[in-house]
Amino acid sequence: MEKVKRNRTKTTERIIDAFEEVLAERGLQSVGVNRVAERAGVSKVLIYRYFGGLEGLISYYIKMGRLYPNFSESVLEQLRPSNEDELGRLWHKQLTQLFRQFRSNKASRELLKANTFANDLTADVASRAQDEEITRLIGQFSFVTDVDNEAISAVTIGAMSYLTLLADHNRTMAGINLRSEEGWRRIEHAIKLIYSSIGKRAVDSENSTLIKAENTLGIYWK
Repeated sequence: MEKVKRNRTKTTERIIDAFEEVLAERGLQSVGVNRVAERAGVSKVLIYRYFGGLEGLISYYIKMGRLYPNFSESVLEQLRPSNEDELGRLWHKQLTQLFRQFRSNKASRELLKANTFANDLTADVASRAQDEEITRLIGQFSFVTDVDNEAISAVTIGAMSYLTLLADHNRTMAGINLRSEEGWRRIEHAIKLIYSSIGKRAVDSENSTLIKAENTLGIYWK
């Protein structure tokens, strides 16, 4: 039984690797079960058995942790900020790290494009799975109540997604060269300023307070 489990794990990894390669080479709309099966060296029947089809494979790939990190409760507790400066730095660090990964990985950027496709079932699955992962991460890193964390994140993540896709097409924004490291340093610095201001507001507001949690300080708003 253990051998069967190991073999399935290895086969799953091979299929996922093949999917990622095909996705990077051809784009989401040209990915198919046959192409992935051929690249992985497995029967397409196996892909249907493991994932239920292409849509299941896409959802599994997005949610397995390669694109959007999965943090354990113990790690999240260690990351919990103790003041507004740490809160701003935490949000800035997580967002910039996420999009550095997207900029360095062609397959990831192809999935970002799914949000721009209309009336496409495969793109709908990819877009929905990504939004679920983003929503999960927002919930994990909120650390603040009575603040519309989803709306704030929608603005910053949406902006970073759009800028990442512009860079993929050699476009500029406000005169900033998005294909250069200097351009992205400026963008990341702007994100840092935005999140620093939000973190500062958390303790500057008359209605805010810091409530000490076990072994740490959690930020809550009355």
